[in-house]
Amino acid sequence: MAIMTRLLRLWKADMHGVMDQLEDKALLLKQCLREMESSLRQKQARLEQLRRNLEQLANDQGLRLQEQEKLEADIALAVRKQKDDIARMLIRKRMLLEDTHARLEGRRRQLEEEALRLAQTIAGQQGQYEQLKAKAAAYCQQSEQRAADDAASLWNEPTGPVPVTEEEVELELMRRKESLSQGGAS
Repeated sequence: MAIMTRLLRLWKADMHGVMDQLEDKALLLKQCLREMESSLRQKQARLEQLRRNLEQLANDQGLRLQEQEKLEADIALAVRKQKDDIARMLIRKRMLLEDTHARLEGRRRQLEEEALRLAQTIAGQQGQYEQLKAKAAAYCQQSEQRAADDAASLWNEPTGPVPVTEEEVELELMRRKESLSQGGAS
């Protein structure tokens, strides 16, 4: 059983080695950069959506404040004219508007905090992305240069004289003597 386990482990290790050789590190690096860029774009889109929501919320709050001011004037008029039923109804409406305004204000604060956190995250990740992008470009350039150097070394012939060994000289001398002795004996 131990032999099978070891063979299985060896097979897995060999397969991982084959996969490592098949994978192009530069392509994987470029894919990781594309995924990082995509993630940053999604976060920036979310930040823009938050900012639009905040703007809409501010508009809604402005309208509610205008309505509250109008209600205050109407309440004051109803009290002056001693229309207590109308004043009560308007006071209830104003109280509901105040409650809605308070909830909107809470939501606005939440959105602002989320937008601030997201903007900080994006800024940090954007810096990391730019650094990794520069490092990846340098790595790819070095990788391409190494590949070009390797290809060029295959085609280059050795420069300068090829050293001749003593054995090669002796072997050539013996061949010549033998060929001379065979040619002279005939």
